[in-house]
Amino acid sequence: MSIYKKEASLEEMKREAIRRMELLKLDARTIRDFERDGSVSLSQQIGDQVFLHSSDDEICERVKRFEQEYECLVYHVLWADSPMVGECWSLLFVSPASSDWKGEQKYINSSGLIYAYVESEMEDGVSEIMVQPQDGGLIRLG
Repeated sequence: MSIYKKEASLEEMKREAIRRMELLKLDARTIRDFERDGSVSLSQQIGDQVFLHSSDDEICERVKRFEQEYECLVYHVLWADSPMVGECWSLLFVSPASSDWKGEQKYINSSGLIYAYVESEMEDGVSEIMVQPQDGGLIRLG
């Protein structure tokens, strides 16, 4: 059961995801692949460097599980290894609550930052974290 009010179709959510990817200045190929077939790319953060990759089976399974549980659309994943909580997967997504989108876009425009849900290998459930664009990909803050 979704925690979000269902106001948007999957196609509307996909268009909003593309808008956000453009606002965040993600790599053009990353955006194009998502637009073409819904492929979710991965930003791998190592220190302060970012490397972009196609999703593997593990990432695709995480995305699918998250989308089913929260009834949202994931458009990018950030992987980082944190000394405090181990491996972390930050999932950037669009909810079906389209009434929230303008405020979320405004926040991205004004701050250049976006919230993501994070799954870590040492913690149960998800938590929120801030991420920012860098070199066509994304990095964690904090």
